[in-house]
Amino acid sequence: MKKWKGKAIGAGLGFLFGGPFGAILGTMTGDFFDKATLATGRPVSNHDRSLNFITHLVGILISIAKADGRISTQEINVIERAFVSFGFKGEDLSFIRDLIKHTSRADLDLQAVCYEYKQYSDYEERLSLLRIVYMVAFADKEFHANEESMINRIIGYLEINAEDAFEIRGEFCSDNDKHYKILSVTKDSSAEDVKKAYRLLSKKYHPDRVSHLGEEFATLASDKFRKINNAYEEIKKEKRF
Repeated sequence: MKKWKGKAIGAGLGFLFGGPFGAILGTMTGDFFDKATLATGRPVSNHDRSLNFITHLVGILISIAKADGRISTQEINVIERAFVSFGFKGEDLSFIRDLIKHTSRADLDLQAVCYEYKQYSDYEERLSLLRIVYMVAFADKEFHANEESMINRIIGYLEINAEDAFEIRGEFCSDNDKHYKILSVTKDSSAEDVKKAYRLLSKKYHPDRVSHLGEEFATLASDKFRKINNAYEEIKKEKRF
């Protein structure tokens, strides 16, 4: 049994089945766990937290795809391809596909999904989730108004700082200020301000902060960390400090 399916089954004693995804994961895992044991209030393990991250990420991505009133095959494919690019394969990827399929049929309340996730996550996890949401939204090289509106709602629901959200969005821009946006500074910022921003972001996005979510998401965090370092090096060259 591969790890994500195993985590879903193992989380039968965990906290997250009391919320929007209880019925979904219950259907997927069948009789592998006793429904009477759900939401016992035991301490949250890293396995539970990683599955919590996965389920709520899928729920939020599906909600965005449904923003125009329907979800297309193309949108489902974009979400699936995103998980392939994260490193999911084999039975792990099959689990993700099943989760996407079952979630797309559910009538999820986006605010409730975000609120529940916020209760069982730390701030760095929420930043990682928002970054993946932007990755999928920009996957087709277009950023539609309805997607932006819903993502802004997600930012509010998850209580993500506006400056942090702006910095994450800036990573996906293609203009000449991209490196500055990644560090949340401007071309007029002093060398000291750039250094300060770099130190704060390096600490905030260090891969160790999300290592408990699994190797796939630790790899994504490493990619973000590299982009922060690259942006800093490019600005250093331009400003010559």
